Amino acid sequence: MPEDYTSVIAIILFLIIVLYLVYESYSRRPRKTVYVVRELLVCVKCNYRVEKDFEPGDFIGLVKGKCPQCGEDLKLKGIYAVERGKL
Repeated sequence: MPEDYTSVIAIILFLIIVLYLVYESYSRRPRKTVYVVRELLVCVKCNYRVEKDFEPGDFIGLVKGKCPQCGEDLKLKGIYAVERGKL
């Protein structure tokens, strides 16, 4: 009879150790960094700058609207990725 209890206790302890090790291995993995694609629009006359979310189909040199300060064209000067938390 005591042999039955010791084997059950040994199995339970083994399962607890295995579950703990699996949990530790998942918690130590580095988190995947999520990036957001941004674009930089610059006025051709007064150098006014605005940063916006990237829209599919945009390319460097594209004219996207008018400058709110002087009324000249805003040109797309840069497309880049930024970490989501650093916006």
